[in-house]
Amino acid sequence: MKKIALMLVVLSFAAMLTVVYAGNSLGSGYALTSNWHGQNVPPGATVIVTASTTDSNVEQVTFLWKTPSGNTVFTDVDITRTTDGEYDGKTVYTFSSEHVLPAIEGDWGVQALFQGDGGKTKQGIEEVISIKATSFFAVPDLPMIGTLGSLVAMFLGLGLYTTRRRKK
Repeated sequence: MKKIALMLVVLSFAAMLTVVYAGNSLGSGYALTSNWHGQNVPPGATVIVTASTTDSNVEQVTFLWKTPSGNTVFTDVDITRTTDGEYDGKTVYTFSSEHVLPAIEGDWGVQALFQGDGGKTKQGIEEVISIKATSFFAVPDLPMIGTLGSLVAMFLGLGLYTTRRRKK
């Protein structure tokens, strides 16, 4: 029993330390990422979403910021195409959008509609060549005890539970 409990504690601690990073993959020619990729976002934080493409026909990107309930709260159009190095021998062009996240907790999403000549009308927006999406999770801030304090409280609770169970 002690070995199983110890193994569960070690595995849960290892899972908390593991950070999943999907990266900015331009394999399809289009990518979208944020400065909070793979992390929980506290309300009030600034979120920067960056759209990248190797398609020189893309002239602008429309960013649709959606709340956890699916409502679009921000619509940004970026026409500033910045050159950002190369990928697979092709020039990479980037566009970005930035907002301070309102105090709405849950799974937020941002869609990037890459627009240029030869695209179709999608979601009421003309000349859309491709659509990519990213998401991030807004969580409440724990200002009193913080993340470290909540971890300590969790492990103290686990210790209390195991000692009470042992007495029975």
